[in-house]
Amino acid sequence: MIQATARILRNVIEVQVGDDVWLGRPIEAEQGGIGRKLAALFSTEYHLYRPGRPDEVESTISYRAKADEIRIQVGEESWKTKSTAFGPMTIEYGGVAYTIHERLTGRFAVLDGTTPVAVGQLGYRSCAVRDYRPELETFLAHLALGYVVRTLTWEMVG
Repeated sequence: MIQATARILRNVIEVQVGDDVWLGRPIEAEQGGIGRKLAALFSTEYHLYRPGRPDEVESTISYRAKADEIRIQVGEESWKTKSTAFGPMTIEYGGVAYTIHERLTGRFAVLDGTTPVAVGQLGYRSCAVRDYRPELETFLAHLALGYVVRTLTWEMVG
């Protein structure tokens, strides 16, 4: 199971992936000064760090509210969700187009065509993903962090 949770007082998002805890930090928080620390509270761009490599940025995850778009950048590879007014969100990963169906209850399913490849639940400043294929774990961990950033952004503008 993947569990992403915002720790507001610590200004991080923890992503529990199996036994490992990955950390998402606002990009603004990485620079000095009190102004940057305040700006980090409203950040929509995060760097993700994996255990064992605390000084090496694994990826950058961002959220664009205007387009309702989660962007994931891992090295030279990048993926972004596409939203439609009344339809599901889509994202292409590894040459496969996945569809993400969300419900008002916060539950969602990631589908490859009509086959579910993962299910999840959005909570208060959290996102859990379970019942997924092992080869999708890293990708879904990034997506879970993106969902938490999305939720935090909605809290700020709502």
